[in-house]
Amino acid sequence: MKLNRFMIRPLIEMGLREELSSGDTTGGFLVGEDPIQTANIYAKGKGIVCGMLFADETIRSIEPEARIEYLVEDGDAVEPGTVLMRVQARASTFFVIERSALDWLQQMSGIATKTRRYADLVKHTGVRITDTRKGWPGLRMVQKYAVRVGGAHNHIFNLANCVLVKDNHIKIAGSITEAVKILRATAQHTFKFEVECESLEMVQEALDAGVEIIMFDNMDLDEMRDGLKLTKGRAMTEASGGINETTIVPIAELGVDVISIGDLTHTVKALDISLDVKDIKPSAHRTIDRLKQMST
Repeated sequence: MKLNRFMIRPLIEMGLREELSSGDTTGGFLVGEDPIQTANIYAKGKGIVCGMLFADETIRSIEPEARIEYLVEDGDAVEPGTVLMRVQARASTFFVIERSALDWLQQMSGIATKTRRYADLVKHTGVRITDTRKGWPGLRMVQKYAVRVGGAHNHIFNLANCVLVKDNHIKIAGSITEAVKILRATAQHTFKFEVECESLEMVQEALDAGVEIIMFDNMDLDEMRDGLKLTKGRAMTEASGGINETTIVPIAELGVDVISIGDLTHTVKALDISLDVKDIKPSAHRTIDRLKQMST
């Protein structure tokens, strides 16, 4: 998965509209002649960097002529004190972009960092780690990109990506068999079918219905072990439901094909990242907010 400026620009603009509102009522009146300054964006914690394009686009949205030097790239491991990028821009620009640029970097790097921990825990197995759709609505693309940067894979992006039969679908249809029968008659022939199974009886019924992927939903190790014996290569297997850093290794070592983990995106600690501007000489000259000038 790759992102480009066209895809992320609406998100950047949304963040800046939220930040700016009618202008910067503090920084915009403090910079005198608004000199060109240099600032470092650097890590204060240890982790995996993600969101460099978002920071770049945030800066360039306010000052297209800003000069940006990149010292790391998405996916790099950093230590406290590592400089991520060095920026030359007008002083007022830093007041405007600081929070938004850092928020993108911190949140996305937090996801990538957590994902890398999970991936490292099971790298001795052949399992594929994926995310889920649990997270912030409207920002799923951003979160899933950060998961890929961290070294894992993506599950479905939305309801159109595959046929995923869950518990409420089964209740409405009456059974797995009936749900699959109805959907086979209407879905595109290119779609794979996945069924969420909470018991071995459901696994057997799903296999008999000819589905391609069996999800072991909130099963314990013994149930998943027996489920793998039932499938015997007849379908891809996925473990899901409350999996965390403590439980993932024994599940991976069972031999399931995929482990999907909501924890990658729904509970994340941001990586601490900061921006420091070089000293600006105070000026007695009061200027009008440059951004207000640009908007007129």
